[in-house]
Amino acid sequence: MGRARQAGLVIGGYVAAFGAAALAGWAYDVRVSSLPYDTSGGMYAGGQLLQELGVFLLVALLPTLYALWLLRRNAGFWNTVAAASLAFAVGGLCAVLTPLVTGSPGRSAALAVVELLALSQFLGMPLWFGAFALFAVLAPTRPARRMLVGAIGTELAIGVLAVVHWFSPRPPF
Repeated sequence: MGRARQAGLVIGGYVAAFGAAALAGWAYDVRVSSLPYDTSGGMYAGGQLLQELGVFLLVALLPTLYALWLLRRNAGFWNTVAAASLAFAVGGLCAVLTPLVTGSPGRSAALAVVELLALSQFLGMPLWFGAFALFAVLAPTRPARRMLVGAIGTELAIGVLAVVHWFSPRPPF
């Protein structure tokens, strides 16, 4: 199969994902319009957005995985992905550990942004762990796999810190 056809399949998959999301939004609107109106239009719109986003991400998973499969032999791409993954994971770990150094939260806008990043790392850890593990399986070079294993280990450390943070009687951070 030629490159143009492969690219067409990936692009067609994303077009199908947008179409499925639009259809899901329309179906949500039809269903919700029959409900009694209680001046919660923003909540209805938020629900519709989440429905569309969920369907888009689910359908777009196939062309994304196919594109990653097509790029599996491109060492430069995977080395870049691995370095970015490791930098992202280490940055998240630093954000998670920042409250240990800074003390009480909420003293500045910059710390508020860091705390938001830490929260996103706590909640997104399973997603990032899975993505980095998939990338490690697909990566063609040993250096890329090593960096991705480092990112996986860092995300596991963030997961342990999340458990300590949420389930200890007096969290240290």
